[in-house]
Amino acid sequence: MEPNPPKLPLGTIIRKLVGTNRTSYHLVVLDHPVICIRAKTREEWTLRTLVVAPTFQGAMLEKIYSPGKSYIHVGIGNILTPFEEDHPLLDFSKVAYFATGSVGKPWRGPEFR
Repeated sequence: MEPNPPKLPLGTIIRKLVGTNRTSYHLVVLDHPVICIRAKTREEWTLRTLVVAPTFQGAMLEKIYSPGKSYIHVGIGNILTPFEEDHPLLDFSKVAYFATGSVGKPWRGPEFR
């Protein structure tokens, strides 16, 4: 089991989603699952498919590739149930808050500060 909070492995951005709140989110699949303790329940859970979004209004994950940007603060959610591949909207009832972190280039998984 990973320490809490765990350092997440590399991941692949699968696609972009829009939340019911009109915010853009990115669906990310980690290269391998991470088992850790969920803070809210103190029970073990697995992180594999995540949803990430910039923490600050107006920020975009794509800006990480801009000159001078080394990281972007993000909110991270864990997808709890299988996700409909072709559904364009993020269903928040299938997501549990995990943590805030930062995404850098190249993305090595969120780092907690």
